[in-house]
Amino acid sequence: MKKGFTIPELAIIVSVIGIFVFMALPRLSDVKDSSKAAGVQKDLVDLRVALEDYYTQVEEYPALMGVEDVLEDVSGRSSDGSQVTFAGVLGRRKMPSTPEVEGVKRRNTVNDLQDFRESDGSGGWNYNYGERTGEIHANLPAGIFRQSIDWNEQ
Repeated sequence: MKKGFTIPELAIIVSVIGIFVFMALPRLSDVKDSSKAAGVQKDLVDLRVALEDYYTQVEEYPALMGVEDVLEDVSGRSSDGSQVTFAGVLGRRKMPSTPEVEGVKRRNTVNDLQDFRESDGSGGWNYNYGERTGEIHANLPAGIFRQSIDWNEQ
């Protein structure tokens, strides 16, 4: 009666498992990148909705540069005189960070940038505060998540 595998049988089993792992690793990386891209897109939507909501209440866009970690300091008065903080509108105390990926560091820095084509792709956010448009984009290089997303247009 045979009680185990022979060495050639074990070699075949290990080889097959190795092939499956080798084939699965790139797909896992793609899933991870897709998840990061989806997270940035969600943060962009949240920021854009909060910027418009803040503008509706205060009648001006908030100055977000330099206060990324203390959004409670960004405030204005609504038409009825009540104080409105950007942290309260966004529902978080800090700006969200763009993820670390392919040499780009995790950052939540906000840059005042009017021409989004001049983005340096170093992470964080590009926000057109200077022209008071409220437009905001992720400061990431195009295609960074192995997808054809141009973050200056997204």
